[in-house]
Amino acid sequence: MNKPPIILLQQRDFGQKMNISFEFVTQNFGSLFQALAFIAGPPALLAGIAQGIFQSNLLAVGQSPDFFGRFTPYISVEYLFVAIFSLITYFLAYATISACVVLYEENGSLQNLTPGIVWKKLTENIGTSIGAQILSFFIILIGTLFFVIPGIYLGICFQFFMIISIREKLPVTDVLLRSYKLISGKWWSTFGLIMIMSIVASIIGLVFQLPFLIINILNVLGLGKGITDSKILMITGSAISMVGGTIVQGLVWVAVAFQYYNLVERSEGSGLRAEIEALGNGDTGRPDVDDRY
Repeated sequence: MNKPPIILLQQRDFGQKMNISFEFVTQNFGSLFQALAFIAGPPALLAGIAQGIFQSNLLAVGQSPDFFGRFTPYISVEYLFVAIFSLITYFLAYATISACVVLYEENGSLQNLTPGIVWKKLTENIGTSIGAQILSFFIILIGTLFFVIPGIYLGICFQFFMIISIREKLPVTDVLLRSYKLISGKWWSTFGLIMIMSIVASIIGLVFQLPFLIINILNVLGLGKGITDSKILMITGSAISMVGGTIVQGLVWVAVAFQYYNLVERSEGSGLRAEIEALGNGDTGRPDVDDRY
């Protein structure tokens, strides 16, 4: 028996947002996994390969008597590629999950979803998404220079930039203002949700990171010479860690999406109005709401 579609535009308390995020991922795991693997997977793989090469080079110069020579890997092409491909992976992973959630809202399910459909959705307003990402980065950077805390505050305030770009298709500055206004007054609940879900995702992600961590620990301790210091092994472990971590991180973006819909419903009540208009079709089963969140 198929479960009824999850209502996105609905007010939820902290625990409900966490539970519904897991439920959404569980119900749509195949579609979400496939979309992330095909869209964010390739840059994640390249980032993992570059990171493996970087770590291998770092290990090679780690015992160098030349103090300044130990820092040469940090100005290498490999390190630059790690940064570039990691940023691309972050952007595409967030965009992929946001597009999937918006498509779920439009269609009521993610059945028969293909990476091509997701790609089309996330690229509809990709210029705005990129612009909002860049603008928010510089604003957060400036805020960070002022004793760090303003940067953290703004970083949370701009968390909805991606889903707003894809769903509402606003101009760049309006995207950031919209995100800021939605989170205004709900900063701590948004921060708490992101932190808790990030911790959960990190714990789950240890499954993929463990091989790479073991390899690095053994190398630092000088054990496993000729085995764990193999460049191929380092690259393989790093690639698994990066790709697996990207897939698991999708859980955080799902939670961010549900917080977005929660705050939109609180400020506009569009979901409630739609339910009132559809009362003749039966009970919507709307749960009680805890106004503290």
